[in-house]
Amino acid sequence: NMTRFHPIAALMEMTTGVVAARTVMLDTEADKKRREEPLIYFAAAYGSLLLRATPYDFNDGLIRSALFVPLYSRFLASLHRDCHAETPSPFTQLLRSGPLNQLGSLTFSMFVLHAPLAQLFFKKSVATPVFGGPMPRSFFPVYLLIVFLASGLVNEGFIKNDFVQQMASSAAKRMATLTKGMLQDTD
Repeated sequence: NMTRFHPIAALMEMTTGVVAARTVMLDTEADKKRREEPLIYFAAAYGSLLLRATPYDFNDGLIRSALFVPLYSRFLASLHRDCHAETPSPFTQLLRSGPLNQLGSLTFSMFVLHAPLAQLFFKKSVATPVFGGPMPRSFFPVYLLIVFLASGLVNEGFIKNDFVQQMASSAAKRMATLTKGMLQDTD
């Protein structure tokens, strides 16, 4: 957990993501035409996590920082390029399908809500005053359903709310004014 939750230790992972996003933003026409199969990087990234299941008991932080994050960043970059291709790969088309698109719209809400709800149901110091103790493992599917439903409510009632979107837009415009355009690309 040191790598995941310590801001200095997580800096390398965050920087990798920023570099990957910036690299795609600066794609040349030749880069945009270069085809990479996103499924290869997706499989490699998640396959790297299987190293944790080997008898060698690889360190989770090492696997995540040295293999998973760079491979997953490469997957996202190749997926982005493939989305803009004339004929995206079948894997990209699957990820662009309606049901997965709907599920994808809930991911931010899930990211925000899953940890506090897990604390509520499973952390002893929080769950005991509320429920008399942590929920049993058999409650986990119910927890997942609660996270899913709560994420849907937050997504529809808050994130897609016109007033919230207008406030976010106003804040972004205000920040752009305060930074005097320092965050925009220049040639």
